[in-house]
Amino acid sequence: MNWKLIICSLLVAFPSFASDFKVANALYDDGKFAEAAAAYEKIEPKTANVYYNLGNAWFRQNKLGLAVLNYERARRLAPRDPDILANLKFAQHRLGVDEVNTRPRAFQRFLHSVVESRTANQWSGYELAGVWLTVLAIGACVYLPKLRTGFVFVSVAGVLWFLVAAFALSYQMMGNRSAPEGIVVATETDARFAPLTDSTIHFRLSEGTKVVIREDRGQWLFVERADGQQGWVKTDTIGQIGPLS
Repeated sequence: MNWKLIICSLLVAFPSFASDFKVANALYDDGKFAEAAAAYEKIEPKTANVYYNLGNAWFRQNKLGLAVLNYERARRLAPRDPDILANLKFAQHRLGVDEVNTRPRAFQRFLHSVVESRTANQWSGYELAGVWLTVLAIGACVYLPKLRTGFVFVSVAGVLWFLVAAFALSYQMMGNRSAPEGIVVATETDARFAPLTDSTIHFRLSEGTKVVIREDRGQWLFVERADGQQGWVKTDTIGQIGPLS
């Protein structure tokens, strides 16, 4: 692997990122929200701040579905950021989708909120911390026999810590791969019983509604709402939130 080439690429990329971000921010500050949104879209790699500002740019254009989509993307990268959470909640409230985006069962809401409170990288770090805590506690039991009882409790805590982190990480990653989430970006879209334009309409999805994508057939997606309602929608009406990180 050519490390010199990688380092040079990074040195070139970071100044470019900062410059592009500054330009996009200037456009936003000047009230040129469409141009700012286009500028934020071009920035790579996208950070939580880029997605957040992009969401703000769409919000200013009254394209609230796209705003919710990008706030959700920002939240995936910074799940506890208060500004991101506040703007996401406000946009959903403006669209009136707070209730439809809420899981009906309390346990599901609790589990989902706990798992989504950290990124995949953070859960991986907690896994590693649990392993090291367990290993060090077991080693201490051997070399400090007088304190064995206390370190046994510490080792048990380390194992539990590891198991919780491993479960959260697995739940997060498997859920995203098998059933990625998306946001309705069209003003309103019909969910049909079959992936055909003349199929009977089952129900309608409002802009900003969060869905789980159960099946992808190219031009059609089979989606599920938080309340369990399922139907086929046109692919271009849904913005996929993207992979967890």
